[in-house]
Amino acid sequence: MKKYFAFITLGMLLLSMTAAGVAVAISEPVAEEPVLIAEKIAADGYYQDIIYPEAGREIGPLYVDPGYSYLTLKPGESDEVIVVLYNHGEEAITVEPYLAPQFYSDNELDGDWVTISPAKAEMETGEKQEFTIKVSVPEDAELGYYNANVFFSGFEEDVTSLYPGYNGALELSVNVWLPPNVEIFNSYISDRVEAGAEYEYSIKLKNVGDKAISINPEFEEIEDEWYRYSSQVSLDEKDVIITAPSVIKPGEKAVVKVKVSIPADAEGSVNGMINLNIDDRTITEWSQKVSMNFDVWQQPEDPFTTTFTARTDGPITIKVFSTDYNYGSSSTSSATPSFDVLLKNAKGEVRPVLVSTSYSGSVSLGQQYPVPYMMAMDEAASSYMEVESVMNENMEQPDVYQQGSTGYSETYLIDGAVGEWTLNIMPHNTENFEYSINIGPAD
Repeated sequence: MKKYFAFITLGMLLLSMTAAGVAVAISEPVAEEPVLIAEKIAADGYYQDIIYPEAGREIGPLYVDPGYSYLTLKPGESDEVIVVLYNHGEEAITVEPYLAPQFYSDNELDGDWVTISPAKAEMETGEKQEFTIKVSVPEDAELGYYNANVFFSGFEEDVTSLYPGYNGALELSVNVWLPPNVEIFNSYISDRVEAGAEYEYSIKLKNVGDKAISINPEFEEIEDEWYRYSSQVSLDEKDVIITAPSVIKPGEKAVVKVKVSIPADAEGSVNGMINLNIDDRTITEWSQKVSMNFDVWQQPEDPFTTTFTARTDGPITIKVFSTDYNYGSSSTSSATPSFDVLLKNAKGEVRPVLVSTSYSGSVSLGQQYPVPYMMAMDEAASSYMEVESVMNENMEQPDVYQQGSTGYSETYLIDGAVGEWTLNIMPHNTENFEYSINIGPAD
């Protein structure tokens, strides 16, 4: 029996040694010639082989590089885009590029603004051809974004819209702009309000041009499909009173005052828009509209309630703290939070004494610029980003200090007693609060 086990053990040992040898042999690296993508691109002259498979080229044999082009031009200016078209197909093709509208774009790029050369080209299989697309904006062109597709073949199926550049589809976008002559220092108004109350807000403007500019601010309802499916309700024209000058002289500053009456039955959120109606070509339709969004404060009917146990007769200190975050509101009338605090035990109700109040806040240092100025600068850099600005009274430059949040706290004190206690807190003019309960000597 011992011999049997010895043979079995020896056999298993030999098998394991053989397997180990095979494993070592398999794990040895196989020498391969390194293939660099950069070398492949250099050899082929283009990188479409890597991006699109051979099967895809049978459906759409043409590829244009780049597939998207964005131009920023002022009225009267022109610029050119050079693109390269590749023929991956198995047959020669006659290419006649043409402009076509984008189905999802509101502003169609006028074909009279665009010249493509050459207007026609014969391309053999595997060949590439350069095309120059020149865009000339007329002097009287309206400011805004214009879009179109440039097709180099008649193939306009789904694959073309999914992949810019694929099968000869170039997306062309042109932003026509001018530096604004009016600086608008409030891009929106937002606030927490109470139903039935009135509030006043200011929209600050400055004429940085060399001519007098007329304005005629008026209220507009926000007509947006999205709001039909949300809790947003528009204010009515009778709820908003606007006071403003009719003309802003060169270098002059102006203030548009907006008085808002929140309906007594308002709930949730209400909104509206102030159209400044600035009569100046450099101000686009949307850049002169100031949106208003109000969160209607709902005063709770019942206080917040919690219980705790006091194990000593030490004094009880109650601290309630609220934080309000600044989202760029231009409100001048938001009220300070406050609280009604009441304690109960087996002997009845005890109203604590308010012994202190405190204020706190967070401040960041960073200059921000008037909205249209930043719009213009970003658009000139072929990008767009809307920013908000808070201005000081002289409106010469933005405030360096930007307040992000404010805090308010109230501290109450009562003589304690052993037993079960109930704490009631009724908040006013705040959307959040924290509380702490200390039994014994105060920290």
